[in-house]
Formats: sequence, C-alpha cells, structure tokens
Amino acid sequence: MAAYSDKSRYNLQGSNRVIHKGKEIKDVTSSDRYNVFVQNLPNVQGRLAQVSLQFEARPDLISYAAYGTAAYWWLIMLANNISDPEEDLTVGKIIKIPSIS
Repeated sequence: MAAYSDKSRYNLQGSNRVIHKGKEIKDVTSSDRYNVFVQNLPNVQGRLAQVSLQFEARPDLISYAAYGTAAYWWLIMLANNISDPEEDLTVGKIIKIPSIS
C-alpha cells in the first residue's frame, strides 16, 4: 500500500481508522454495513467505472455519485484496495463500485 502524502484528504489507517490532519475523524467499523461488506469482499457484486477528472482523488464524490451520500467513500477504497486516493484514484483508472443493496 502506498504511503500517504501530507496532501491526502483521507488517510485510511489499517482497515478501519481514518486520520485527517492528525486527528481521527471516523472509525468505519461503526457502520452497520462494514462487517458484512468486509466478510464478503471477495464476492461483492458491483459495476466498473472509469475515474474522470472531477472525481480524481475524491472517494467521497464517487460515493455521492454512486449512492447519493458521501458516507460510503470507504467502500470505494476497500473494494479497490486503495490506501491513498491521491495516488490511487487517478484519471482513467478503472474502479469497482460495489453494490450495497
């Protein structure tokens, strides 16, 4: 996994902690869908999408476009094994948008 730069908007520490500017802002394991999703990650259905310029390095915007809420940005990161969106969510990259229903 890539190291985070100081410019990273999200810092996914391990599989469940998010650090922003040195402060923990979210423990994604508190989501009802987290455990179910992680257990079924190898079998999760979804669709493929290509990252466009407006979504580059922004899993929150991808989540909003896909699910109507930015709250599932971490699903995008986990499903695509993304640790650093600045480095891994680049224009043209094909990513999986997991189904959550």
